[in-house]
Amino acid sequence: MARTRSATKQTTSEIEGGFGLAAEQTIRSAQAAFAALIADAGLGGSRAVDLARMLKLDKTLAWKLTRFTDVTDPCSAFKHLPGQGGVEIVVKAAGSLGVPTKRLEEVRQADSELRGFVRRHAGDRRTFEAMLAGARPDPRAEAEERKAFFKAGSAIWGVRAKAQILTLALRPSQDDDTRLDCVQVSGFVDLERLRPDVPWVIRRLRVHEDDGSQSEPFVREPLDPAGAPTIEGVDRPLSLMTEFCTQPLPEINQRLGASGWLYDELAPGDVGRKGATTVIAGERYHGALPRHRSDDNTEGRYILTIRTPVEHVQLDLLLHPDLKNFRWPTVLVTGNLEERISSERVPGRELFPESPAESTTAGAATASSVSIDYNKLVTDAFARAGWGSPSPYRCFRAAIDHPPAPCEITLTSELADSD
Repeated sequence: MARTRSATKQTTSEIEGGFGLAAEQTIRSAQAAFAALIADAGLGGSRAVDLARMLKLDKTLAWKLTRFTDVTDPCSAFKHLPGQGGVEIVVKAAGSLGVPTKRLEEVRQADSELRGFVRRHAGDRRTFEAMLAGARPDPRAEAEERKAFFKAGSAIWGVRAKAQILTLALRPSQDDDTRLDCVQVSGFVDLERLRPDVPWVIRRLRVHEDDGSQSEPFVREPLDPAGAPTIEGVDRPLSLMTEFCTQPLPEINQRLGASGWLYDELAPGDVGRKGATTVIAGERYHGALPRHRSDDNTEGRYILTIRTPVEHVQLDLLLHPDLKNFRWPTVLVTGNLEERISSERVPGRELFPESPAESTTAGAATASSVSIDYNKLVTDAFARAGWGSPSPYRCFRAAIDHPPAPCEITLTSELADSD
């Protein structure tokens, strides 16, 4: 009964320091107890192979024990904590080498307190590790988690893609100096179905203001007229860049949903690599955005929404040299399980800390695994729009591997008072 009570009561560190600090202290106490046990056995500083030989342990158990005691970061060390049965094997083996009973009981007690802490706060080890990651983010562990999420999502939804890209280029409008023209190139590279009956929405389209109201109308035109067929009943067909799409061109169906949303849906097709589809669209917008700062236009916010399990995502913003009032953009990745308006800022949605965007050359290569000539795509888009070369443009990039869908990647550029 006494042991049960000590495993369930809250410690002072839990109350005063919060979960992260309390978890760290509890893990460090267990690490210290195990390290003292090994030292009393005359094996301090020994390699895993030596521990296995001297304590007559399984090699895997000896390796876990070494990692748990040697890793300096307690949150990383916890992943190597042996199971309860393994701990008892270690304790008995140390006892056979003459380690004092008091030391053996200290290890049992520290292990019991750590496992009680896990049960109390998380219920199981897997959940506890996720909570540790939230309290003390580990970039490598987070990358592994996102990759696992990508694999699971691909299997569940029956679809995956090598890459999703969105490139936005802005320049002062030729028709109205107070507005901006825009070239947009977007799409998926090597999108595969894992089940033959899976249709997949590749574009949801609705132009609106920050408050969700309808935006001012603007002129839009396809960059590649051959990729924008006239379809009866379809107001805004997806404008494909035919040279950069799978041939024959993928079959795409469009439907109108609630609140003015348009959905472009890739029709079902072959599974696996045989049916891998690259679908790239490109359009030019005339006078689509306000150029200058005002009370209701203090920043430019450019959003790429991720709803597909994808290996790599890239969002590029290209700014004409005359747009000196656009400050260096920041990158924010937010979860969107709740289907909020994209512009809505809600604490807790951030998946990573906000950070400055990467500066790169316009048209610079994407991830090496992405099978598309990205420089040629950007150059071709500019040529078709009649914009000349993209090389003078400032280019800012947000890129992430295995983004946790559904989420949004946002590039935000504050607008200065004047150019």
